[in-house]
Amino acid sequence: MSVIQICGLTFFYDDRCIFRDLSLQFEAGGRYLIVGLNGCGKSTLLKLLGGKMLSPSGSIQVLDKDPFRDTILNNHISFLNNEWGTRTVAYSGYNMPLQSGMQVKEMMVVLKEKHPERNRELMDVLKINPEWKLNAISEGQRKRVQLYLGLIQPFDICLLDEITVNLDILIKDRFMEYLKKESRERNCCILYITHIFDGLDDWCTHLLHIQKNSEVGYFGLKPEGNMMYPFLLSLLQKEEDNIPEEEERKPSNYRKNAGGYTSGVLIDYKKTY
Repeated sequence: MSVIQICGLTFFYDDRCIFRDLSLQFEAGGRYLIVGLNGCGKSTLLKLLGGKMLSPSGSIQVLDKDPFRDTILNNHISFLNNEWGTRTVAYSGYNMPLQSGMQVKEMMVVLKEKHPERNRELMDVLKINPEWKLNAISEGQRKRVQLYLGLIQPFDICLLDEITVNLDILIKDRFMEYLKKESRERNCCILYITHIFDGLDDWCTHLLHIQKNSEVGYFGLKPEGNMMYPFLLSLLQKEEDNIPEEEERKPSNYRKNAGGYTSGVLIDYKKTY
């Protein structure tokens, strides 16, 4: 069953065309890995789906509703990105400054009573200490608190943009397994943008490659087994090879590192590969 329908979406940011006549469908229970070079529109797509940006009327339907105009979708969509996690913490309708001395347990009072089982599971997955104070913990620990707050309410659709940055590898692995279990047991749909592909061979069900020329390079089932890295490389290198020379001089957001690909600046893409 399709829970997200995009039909003929054309979207401009300032004078630049980000999407031209884009049509996609995302299914319940699917885990979609979204990749592409910097500036191709990945984050913009999630903001449109999450109702954070206005889209042309009728071009996007999420659970058969307009994500910008139907605020009831706030009860069904979880939207998390790095902006959400670097300045403030969403808490009971307010934005708590990160320098606040509030303890985590004070922020959880209402939430853990409404969702006791999810509270216990997320606390264990993210290894959160309720005694932590926001102004006395690391960036990675603060990120874990913010993930807890963003996911404690059951969702039908989860939109994630680079949210595993600053998580250590053990926490990240447990968190990604938790998301996989959520999609399987509750049939929710998860869209995940990342430049860190390590350990994701068996995580996603589908792959979406967005190109900088306003077109989709690939949208479909992920390659089986250990073929995802080579397949991703072929997509990205093919696109890089077709970028005009003046664009090619700009830093890319992909570089090879320890058996996978992570965020960073690549000065000479072709020599690296």
